[in-house]
Amino acid sequence: MIPEIFQSPQQVRHLSLWGPVVGMIILFFGMNMRIEFHIQREEKEDEE
Repeated sequence: MIPEIFQSPQQVRHLSLWGPVVGMIILFFGMNMRIEFHIQREEKEDEE
């Protein structure tokens, strides 16, 4: 019973560290996709 009490805060702390990291990765990919879409739209406007 005592080891479970000591393990649970470590798991919560580990998950709380991964949350912002995963959020930053999603945000980074989202910004890259938006910039790429914007560049493609500008290229299509230049062709017309």
